[in-house]
Amino acid sequence: MLKIVFYIGCFLFLNGCTSAHQKFFDQKPAFYSYIVGDADAENASQEHNADVYITPASCQKTVTALLAYKALGGDFVYETKLAITKSGDAVVTFSGDPTLSSEDLLGMLDTLPRDHFSGKIIVDASAFQTPPYSRNIIIDDMATSYARPVSAANIDGNLITITVTPGMFTQSANIENDGGYQIDNQVVTGEKSAIRLSWNNECIKASGTISITGQPLKLKMSPENLDGYILNKFKNILKTAKLNAKVVIVKDPYSGDAQLVATHKSAPLSAIIPPALKISDNFVFDALYLKIITKESTAPILKWEEGDAAIKALIKTHLNVDMDKALFVDGSGLSRYNRIQPRQLFKLLQKAYEVKEFVGALACMGEANTTLKNRTTLPVGIRAKTGSMSGINCLCGYNVDRDVPQVFVIGAQNFAPPLSDVYPILDGFIADCFE
Repeated sequence: MLKIVFYIGCFLFLNGCTSAHQKFFDQKPAFYSYIVGDADAENASQEHNADVYITPASCQKTVTALLAYKALGGDFVYETKLAITKSGDAVVTFSGDPTLSSEDLLGMLDTLPRDHFSGKIIVDASAFQTPPYSRNIIIDDMATSYARPVSAANIDGNLITITVTPGMFTQSANIENDGGYQIDNQVVTGEKSAIRLSWNNECIKASGTISITGQPLKLKMSPENLDGYILNKFKNILKTAKLNAKVVIVKDPYSGDAQLVATHKSAPLSAIIPPALKISDNFVFDALYLKIITKESTAPILKWEEGDAAIKALIKTHLNVDMDKALFVDGSGLSRYNRIQPRQLFKLLQKAYEVKEFVGALACMGEANTTLKNRTTLPVGIRAKTGSMSGINCLCGYNVDRDVPQVFVIGAQNFAPPLSDVYPILDGFIADCFE
């Protein structure tokens, strides 16, 4: 009798997935690949094109998050240190902390003697030797709010806030920014708001219109030149601290004698990763990627893609999964050069289910302020990570609302926009499989 029930259950499960698979092509032509199965099973229950390499987009963040827990640990904290040299200079040694703020640095600099400090501020940004961007991302992504440059020295998320306030009708709007940059203001007050931001050397160019009936708009963009951004930030910090000092950025470790006078520690990774994973914060995960690969390397890593070997080795060491021809050139999934087989990611997620911190960091179906907030047709027990970019839509994770937890990886590639047309198709597939 139990065998009959088992076979009926398998038939219904497979039939549901198969009919959903046909809906893919009926509703939205694309290249689809997927794999579904128990968290503890040797083989998948249902799969299609599971061995084809796909671009994971932000589903890559599951790999980075998992390795951060394994290689660094949930208790790991970033440490930013302030020391005084014998010659009287102050050395701020950065560690790649993506959460470090101007207020944190101001608190450290408050330990300096304002009345007789006459040295330089040396910004030691040597922890990472890589350029601010992976060379594998497309140029249009650079200097946007979602693709920010990453360095050992990060301040205020390496993000600039531009505030646009309407003026008189047909007249220029008022524009301010918190990065200390000049602005080429070509924004006019009109009937609707449509503003474009771009860089012209070290000047922010703002063009378009802002609605006269609207409230001030706060827009975000990242710096085109990270060193210039860091210098501007320190200029404002020193002004607040009432310190007059020259700031010098160095990319080689400071080797002179210095006395440690202050340390700032970030929140532990167990507090940083969950909110970053739920909102899909590229900046945090690219910073984590650089921290992980530099920690594991005995030689300086000069290019982002050099971290690929370290990531694969860590996956093998901690999770015993072979990644073979997969490619990991960043931690966020922003690059279209990243590739992985759905089967490889499936096996990784199977092993990852034992890491409860990781599973708990994933977004729930319909959870507010997450990438799943509008995915309300998914089963209630879904814990998942989304991955989206032009022509790519992925979803991976777990259904924990079952006697045996289920793992799934599903991806749609090479379809025409808009992305919103593909969301219900993938969600409907998952719902059919788990009903």
